[in-house]
Amino acid sequence: MYLVIPHFSNKYNEAERCPQKAVSMSPALLKSCYNEVLIMDCIDKKDLIGIFNEIRKVFSEQKEELLRLDSAIGDGDLGLTMEAGFMKICENFSNLEAEEDMGVLLKKSGFAMAAAAPSTMGTLIATAIMKSGDAVKGKACIDRQDIPEMIKNAIAGIEQRGKAKRGEKTILDSLYSAYESCEAAVKNDLPLTEVFRVTYEGAKKGVEDTKAMQSVHGKAAVYREKTIGRQDPGATAGMYIFKGIYDYYLK
Repeated sequence: MYLVIPHFSNKYNEAERCPQKAVSMSPALLKSCYNEVLIMDCIDKKDLIGIFNEIRKVFSEQKEELLRLDSAIGDGDLGLTMEAGFMKICENFSNLEAEEDMGVLLKKSGFAMAAAAPSTMGTLIATAIMKSGDAVKGKACIDRQDIPEMIKNAIAGIEQRGKAKRGEKTILDSLYSAYESCEAAVKNDLPLTEVFRVTYEGAKKGVEDTKAMQSVHGKAAVYREKTIGRQDPGATAGMYIFKGIYDYYLK
């Protein structure tokens, strides 16, 4: 959800997306805002549902790629795991019609993921979703400033649950890079769509970085130096989560 306050240019006359919030501007203030657009960024429940649906679509579209990547150095089921997990999250929102607390919505989404995808990666993603919700517990709207903290919490949850750290060719490598990019974007006061674009680009860089790494966790660790030169499937899954978020805001 966001509100754009239109000015003299007709370019933004149809940009208002938040009719329940009225904004009154004096002529003097309106004049001072000439050639400027003031944006109030907020992610509400409707947006959250839309975001998860876009993530689900991305994983459905990229299922075969993830299966190919994971078959080379992993269990070969990552594409199926991500598709099933995010499909269940989307379906579960019908059971949460009365819930407005974003922290609770994310926690219950994590529970849904864990139930539908009880694999190692499914458990890690479920943990990340639940931990991200801790940053917005009690809030009906997620602000831009909350987003880096949510990613930070997700990273901490995966580190604790998976006993891994950055640089070990895992999902953490894309998440850390996304976090750093997101934090910089928020500090630079970029609008929400740009924050998620920059975050997604950071995640892509993190995936690229994994090509130079050797796997040390899970089945991939058996292949040792043979994993060097390949992008990590888990890091790729992490990147696709941010792609789904960005895709939602592109629309």
